[in-house]
Amino acid sequence: MTAYQADLATQNWIERQVGYLPPRWKKKLVNRWHAETPGGKHYRDERGNHPEFFANTNLRVWADRLGGSRLPLDASDADICNAADQLAARSSELAKIYHDLQSLRAAMSRLAEGQEVTPPKAWDAEKETGYQDGPAVARMADPLWWRGKLRRVHSKLVEGAAIDLGYVNRAKDCYVSNESVYRRAKQNERNAATLEETVLVNELGQEFKLAELAAKGLANKAIRRAELMTRISGFERIAQDLGHAGLFFTMTCPSRMHKWATVKGAGNRVFENKRYDGTLPGQAQTYLATVWSRIRAKLARQGIRLYGFRIAEPNHDGTPHWHLLVFAPPEQLADLQATVWKYALKDSPNEPGASTHRVDFKPIDAGKGTAAGYIAKYVAKNIDGFKLDTDLYGNDGVTASHRVEAWAATWRIRQFQQIGGAPVGPWRELRRVKELPSGAPQHLIDAHHAVNKITDMEAGTIKPVSWAQYTQAQGGVYCGRNARIKISMTQPEGMNRYGEKAAQRATGIETVSVEQYRPEWNPGLVATRTVQWNVDSERHVWQVASRGANPNPAAASRPWTCVNNCTPNPTDENFEGILARVKGEKSFCNLASLTNI
Repeated sequence: MTAYQADLATQNWIERQVGYLPPRWKKKLVNRWHAETPGGKHYRDERGNHPEFFANTNLRVWADRLGGSRLPLDASDADICNAADQLAARSSELAKIYHDLQSLRAAMSRLAEGQEVTPPKAWDAEKETGYQDGPAVARMADPLWWRGKLRRVHSKLVEGAAIDLGYVNRAKDCYVSNESVYRRAKQNERNAATLEETVLVNELGQEFKLAELAAKGLANKAIRRAELMTRISGFERIAQDLGHAGLFFTMTCPSRMHKWATVKGAGNRVFENKRYDGTLPGQAQTYLATVWSRIRAKLARQGIRLYGFRIAEPNHDGTPHWHLLVFAPPEQLADLQATVWKYALKDSPNEPGASTHRVDFKPIDAGKGTAAGYIAKYVAKNIDGFKLDTDLYGNDGVTASHRVEAWAATWRIRQFQQIGGAPVGPWRELRRVKELPSGAPQHLIDAHHAVNKITDMEAGTIKPVSWAQYTQAQGGVYCGRNARIKISMTQPEGMNRYGEKAAQRATGIETVSVEQYRPEWNPGLVATRTVQWNVDSERHVWQVASRGANPNPAAASRPWTCVNNCTPNPTDENFEGILARVKGEKSFCNLASLTNI
């Protein structure tokens, strides 16, 4: 039997169904269509005079499933930015129809929901959460707000479509689709270019490229990895001092959340899991977080207090699983494991392999290696692939780390989270303090000494930083919110771009303790951010324009950060005038009057 030849009308219909898809996705569906027509291996000879009926029906079902996005799945970032501009303009135009703030917000929210974008959450006066009407309207009239929302929605839809089509598995695109890896790489390139072209200056005349400053912080992957390993090693040192035992365990999702299963001993061969229920990685991460919250609550009732780290990483098909390294008194480990088992198996406890694979415990044996050594490869795999030749599936370590990072960014999954212990914010803020004022309490001196590496040139020695000593200075590993040293926050003057109070900013560290301070050291606050940095807007505009990103200097010069808090007095102008400002005829941050309508 020869391959079925579609007539011109059918070919045009097929193109209308799948023409918006990325090329390789389109090719796969067209090949599937041919396989379900006469001559194809999946043809069903039961439709009489309509031999292509089954193939057409399946193609239309797939097109409907993948066509949920209001943007084409192969849309570029420029397409997303253009759509954001158009949607912001449509939102603003609604002010010509709706002449009270509540009705306008409701109409804008309906527009957002129609684009599968979650509108700003309603204001809850009792909890003081959410957004009031004015700031909510300002957000939905702002192209930058739409841009961020559309990027998130689009990236998840693209990756969800790749999973639906069966591209994400160890045999094809491990962890995440190639399309998402490419999109993330382009986003990182844009971010790097922006950092390189943005110059910050202060009142002392100092100036740095933002890229130079970012390289000195946690944006530098090597620094991020080193800090995580320092904190993990610090917890292990504390456990040794307290006589606590370490436990490493992996917690996975039920089989129903995995689209693909592997064939043991068959290399990269996979087969589709018939129990898969369509759960996406973001939903699976929520499931794991819910299970862990119940475990923590039960452990608290049992009087079992943990400290350590949690790492979230993808299985080969993108479904997340968690690795946890925790420390506790050895006599509590049995109850700890029993509690974890109980809640991890509440969902689908009878599915094949649940009792074997859902949770895997490995007590830390000091004779076989350190706790930090157990977890080092997982840290490297999720950051930069440092000293990791290959991953579990034979992929190059560095390549695997790039794919994992793209996976985490696409599904907005927090990869690392500390369990218990002292807060990390003051640890980082204390590094900004060159010298403490006289009369500082001993615990602050100890903490400052712990967070800084000290070189003794005469002795030729270096004192490394110590998370263990810092934790002890904070009040011990169980200090939690009662830590002695905290970040001091202040409320800056002015409004943000949406007419709300500007967000609080860190200005230093403060200490709270039962110790009596000397009068000259009252009230116990050390400033760490004494210099005000601002964007050199003229230079930034010139550099952006030189790349052709925005040929309009007036548009390019609009403030893109909250550094410029231009807040005029509230006026009684009409909605059209207010929204004209939001659309860009004046600075985006001139929106204070929205909150006073």
